[in-house]
Amino acid sequence: MGGQKQVVAFADKNEIARLVADAKEFGEADAYDGKRDDMRVTDGLQLEVRTNPIGPSAAVAMQNVSDGGFAFWSKTKMFQRDTLFVRQFSEDNACPWLPAQVTHCTVGIRGFLIGAAFIVEDAAS
Repeated sequence: MGGQKQVVAFADKNEIARLVADAKEFGEADAYDGKRDDMRVTDGLQLEVRTNPIGPSAAVAMQNVSDGGFAFWSKTKMFQRDTLFVRQFSEDNACPWLPAQVTHCTVGIRGFLIGAAFIVEDAAS
């Protein structure tokens, strides 16, 4: 997996905004706000996820995304507060890795629905 960009301590807010914008292009806004501060967009973008900043990644289907976090379907169970790294799939691996922390893991018909919050500078202060 050579040529990958190095992971930084915080997620790049511009990259998060780009990911949300890509999801908005074909996805739909979620009408249910719940406890969220940010509008969530439902779309099945292909993501890469890994639990180690330099380890192997797995392809997953995104369920939804917002400026605060995202959810995806996984065959692997994860635990609350686990750290993971995510990026939008691209043929040339051009998208940077974004660190996130698991907020929930729910068993569903497609495996495990994992919810995670992006680790951003404001949230870490």
